[in-house]
Amino acid sequence: MGAEQLRKTGRPEWAHAALVVDAFLRLPSGRTDALVIEAIDYGPRRRSIEMAVPYRPHTSEQGFAVYRLKFVETSGIDAPDYDAIADAFFIGVDSHEQAAAVWNAHLVDESV
Repeated sequence: MGAEQLRKTGRPEWAHAALVVDAFLRLPSGRTDALVIEAIDYGPRRRSIEMAVPYRPHTSEQGFAVYRLKFVETSGIDAPDYDAIADAFFIGVDSHEQAAAVWNAHLVDESV
């Protein structure tokens, strides 16, 4: 079984998984650097969500910046509660003191 298939189906002992990759996101404003997050619940009713955190790299003339969280895709979730999902995401961000400090220092409260 290939890595992609394994990620999708999981293993019997797996409950949840998350994958974060540094990628490019195609937005109406153009190609943007982003951390893309895929979170999967391998429970009896498989569910997944893909989100992205667009950012401006430190090499930019304006310097490093983090933009608003974007929801890309869901699967197996009938009526996603995006507010609750975002709250859970930011609880995770805030739980890492050093990362939260960087996030908050460089957050640009605008969408790209």
